Amino acid sequence: MNTKSILFIVEWALRINVFFKLFIYGAGKILGGQFYKKGEIPEAIASIPLGDVGSYNLAWTFFGHSKGYILFIGISQLIGAFLFLFNRTKLLGGAILIPILLNIIVVDAFFGVAYGALFSACFYLASILFVFYRKKEEIVKAIRNLLIPTQINTIKKIPLQVLLIGIAFGAVFLIELVFIGVFGYEDR
Repeated sequence: MNTKSILFIVEWALRINVFFKLFIYGAGKILGGQFYKKGEIPEAIASIPLGDVGSYNLAWTFFGHSKGYILFIGISQLIGAFLFLFNRTKLLGGAILIPILLNIIVVDAFFGVAYGALFSACFYLASILFVFYRKKEEIVKAIRNLLIPTQINTIKKIPLQVLLIGIAFGAVFLIELVFIGVFGYEDR
């Protein structure tokens, strides 16, 4: 068996593993099995004054407070995991999962979540990055196409574009200020 075949097999094994694990985590969030949901906080935690709650329990209570947040993260994990499983959509699935995993890693590291969970999140991220590394030429080409202008003669249009961008930015800035004034910054 040659190196290309081995890498193919390893990539598939990693993608299937990421799919199953993140699909299970996403489904667990949607079905209510991961965070302390509002009204369902364990009595041992609910009876502790807020300032004395440990960071892990505080994080799990905070994340569980919003059903919409739980659904958003859970559905995003399901979609990302599903897309990561298929060859045509694996890069899109990985692009969805990377920020989710980075957030999980940060929460796990700073809120005292078990080291095993932190390792798992890092392993899933490394698995995705391995797949991305194998497609590095295509990714670099796509980034170049997005960032490098294809026409040299666009340099002549730059002063006008800068002026129009400045005007558009000013309009967007003012629109945002108006809506902030309408909605305010007070807690809902």
